[in-house]
Amino acid sequence: MPSATTLRYATRFQCIGGACEDSCCAHAWNVAVDRPDFVRLERAMSATPASRGEFERGCIRGGGVAAPARSYAALQRTPAGECVFLTTDRLCSIHATHGAAALPRVCATYPRVLSRIGRRLSVTDTLSCPEAARLCLLAPDAVRPETVDGGDLAVLRVRHRVPAGSRDPFVRNYFMIRKAFLELLGGDRYPIVSRFHFAARLARRLDAVRKTPRRGAAAPRLLAAISACSSPAALARWDRECPEKGVSGAAPFLLVQQVLLALPRTPATDRFTALVDAVHGPWLERRAGGDGCDLRGGALWEAYRASRARWEGEFPDRIARYIAHYSANYWMRDPFTAAPDLLTHLLRLLARVAVIRFLLFAHPALADLDEANDTREGRQKALDRAVVEVVYGFSRAIEHADAMLELLHRMMRVHRVQGTGRVAEFAGF
Repeated sequence: MPSATTLRYATRFQCIGGACEDSCCAHAWNVAVDRPDFVRLERAMSATPASRGEFERGCIRGGGVAAPARSYAALQRTPAGECVFLTTDRLCSIHATHGAAALPRVCATYPRVLSRIGRRLSVTDTLSCPEAARLCLLAPDAVRPETVDGGDLAVLRVRHRVPAGSRDPFVRNYFMIRKAFLELLGGDRYPIVSRFHFAARLARRLDAVRKTPRRGAAAPRLLAAISACSSPAALARWDRECPEKGVSGAAPFLLVQQVLLALPRTPATDRFTALVDAVHGPWLERRAGGDGCDLRGGALWEAYRASRARWEGEFPDRIARYIAHYSANYWMRDPFTAAPDLLTHLLRLLARVAVIRFLLFAHPALADLDEANDTREGRQKALDRAVVEVVYGFSRAIEHADAMLELLHRMMRVHRVQGTGRVAEFAGF
């Protein structure tokens, strides 16, 4: 296996087991087991009649001969929705008794996300894991690029594959393009709103290069566009021209509320929907006759504006770090070649960031703080806890439930979230 690029926080990750506030093993997720995993686990658990019985009850084949190769079998769940191999001390009995080598690959891989782009590897973490979210969002150096030995990744499941033989200039120059966006969004000399503005300028230039193919290699033209959009003079000029650096109009707010009110109620979104219900609760007004409720959107919008002004006034750099680190992980985790173009990929990120910002500044734990008696250190810790809860809950909803991602993209189409004009509006929300 070749070496792989990653982010520093991912090299620090270790599962904290029973100390995790929301264990992945306690969710009713479908853990599919392919045939090699099934055979390996069966052998590991065949030493005694007790362990053989545990295996037969806990890993069951299904679907017959027509079942997909990766769904040869599945780990079973208790009536409460927990993995049957989760012990009372919140640890995995397979790992504890038979070692990591016996784990199904989906368990061994999570929360890592492995991508193969051509002949090169990229690995990062999904922030649906609370500990991964904590490491990514809070440490100042969390998203510095690192190179790791690919040999350690050979047993993991590859999530994304970008073919090596593609003629698409974005595929052929994938790592150069991604590096440019990571550097633009990660540089802390300018406000995060300006950095999104820079990224939009770069996306538009590179999309134009892709749409106007010429003879010869595209790499020099892509590199020239990156250099032009990354020069100190260009960044300084675009920072001055950035159309909006404060809270923008209500359009992103409306999109966010429509997404949250239409959340699919699935096991993957249970904790997240509970948070959304707690956020919306004080702003729901029962209709006359008791037939449902209406959201007092105007009052909620003003409360959001006031809360954001308060928290960003006290912790501007820390909040910018949350957003910048989440954005870096997005560019590492989600291949931009899956989107129609780079600008769409960026706007999809901004729609996610809008949801995260709203839920962070509307979080009940922040609203309930006693500003007169809480210390600055206490307020910072509360802010950190809130952003970790918001990001891992939202990531679970959007990455473990296809319906949630489809809903977000559909709302973007409904609200015509496209073009560079929308970048400043969403970046400033």
